[in-house]
Amino acid sequence: MTEPRQKSIGVTPKEKERLAKAKQLYEETTGDKADWGSFLGAVSVLGLAALGVYKLVKSSKKNPTTTCAVCGRKFSIAYSEGLPPVVYVTCPNPNCQAELVVDFSAP
Repeated sequence: MTEPRQKSIGVTPKEKERLAKAKQLYEETTGDKADWGSFLGAVSVLGLAALGVYKLVKSSKKNPTTTCAVCGRKFSIAYSEGLPPVVYVTCPNPNCQAELVVDFSAP
């Protein structure tokens, strides 16, 4: 019986860059050196957030500032009572722009 042939997945350069950053962050966080096939398979099954690709940082509703888990830059986040307790933000540092999940559930 012959093995099925692998097929290429077409991605734009911007998508490839984003995936490469996600893979690098995954490897740094887990300590696992994954090949592209296993990384993309795990991502498609579990989802990016479930793998911890996004860094979780804490903040509070009273003082909505946080520190980027990647570059260490401290920045403020506009928060209102109508928002959910967990939000997705991008680091404002133009050299970093890490994707962060901010948890406002702290008192």
